[in-house]
Amino acid sequence: MVFYLPEVDSTNRLLANLAGRRAEAGTVVVADHQTAGRGKEERVWYSAPGTGLSLSVLLRPRVSIECMSQATLMISVAVADAIEAASGVAAEIKWPNDIMAGGRKLCGILCELVTTPDGDVDHIIAGIGINVSQTPDQFPDGLRSIATSIEAEAKRAVDRQTVLSLLLDRLEHRLAQWERDGFQPIRRDWIRRSCTLGRPIIVTTPQERRSGTAIALGDDGSLSIRTEEGSIHNYIFGETCSSSVAAEKTRN
Repeated sequence: MVFYLPEVDSTNRLLANLAGRRAEAGTVVVADHQTAGRGKEERVWYSAPGTGLSLSVLLRPRVSIECMSQATLMISVAVADAIEAASGVAAEIKWPNDIMAGGRKLCGILCELVTTPDGDVDHIIAGIGINVSQTPDQFPDGLRSIATSIEAEAKRAVDRQTVLSLLLDRLEHRLAQWERDGFQPIRRDWIRRSCTLGRPIIVTTPQERRSGTAIALGDDGSLSIRTEEGSIHNYIFGETCSSSVAAEKTRN
């Protein structure tokens, strides 16, 4: 079931309420305008009316809780597949949860996991925000240098309904593939689309900030980096940025 709303504070919040009332897997909440959308670390997700897609999808994956670190990566591949199918834009994936094009952010993904009292997976709420038709001057000043939209990259009009339809189709396909075949097929396609692997990056977690070169995506979805000293560190969660971007932020 798909719920369309002209405006909502948060599609994730509304879908969480529906999930608590045992909404079926595949339930979707889509808003034309989201007033209090969130990204990672409680950041505000910018959402201008009529220009993007703000949606949340309820997933009840038949996989073990040990595999949950792979969920965002699976969704990222599905989103990148849909964007390319809808527009021809070669969408890339930045670990762990951003879709990029031309070095700028097209889409953010926020997954919220809910477990049963026994510690098993009950459901995942996948919040997805895609910039579809924004022009550069429609982004706030702080985002113009780092954000882009599908139409800005494709240099043509792209129908939001088409993007949504393709996204739900690709997500259904990738979820079934994950449940049936495990993570390896998704991992291969993630690597093919990666704009993280092979590049100097900085990984930030609540515990540390470490620079190195991204060298591998593990079978569990973890990112491995090699420092200048040659030590290898694996991260299941965190945020990444390129060393050059971090240096630019420091100078400014």
